[in-house]
Amino acid sequence: MSATATMRAVVITESLTTRALPAGFNGLPVRRYQHDLDGNTPIEICEVTVPTDQAAALALELARALEPHLYYAHLLDEKRMLIAFPHTVVTVDRDDQATLDHARQVGALFHIPASQMRFAEMWDTDHPDDPNGQKFGE
Repeated sequence: MSATATMRAVVITESLTTRALPAGFNGLPVRRYQHDLDGNTPIEICEVTVPTDQAAALALELARALEPHLYYAHLLDEKRMLIAFPHTVVTVDRDDQATLDHARQVGALFHIPASQMRFAEMWDTDHPDDPNGQKFGE
């Protein structure tokens, strides 16, 4: 029997209009921890293990639940990232510069600082904006 493929969702609690994960996340394993955004702003991160076959639908739920400016959430596996911006979801393929550039252009529409959209690094480092640079899985 093979293991179910999963993606890891990373969501800032404060980015959600209700400060709660959308209903589709109910029953999924969640890990919560504190983080300093850009080393200055304390936030709570929710990491959720999401079955890959539910990832697109859950990304859309996140997109509908986000504050209108300054925030995004993302889901990723080894090869693909789904980035939920307010009412918008963008797919980024690992090592595909065009999709990375497109995601940053979309994020700029929502006033997200470029320093917080280091998507290419997020496959290897959980929070590239963190001066301590915690590696994925640590």
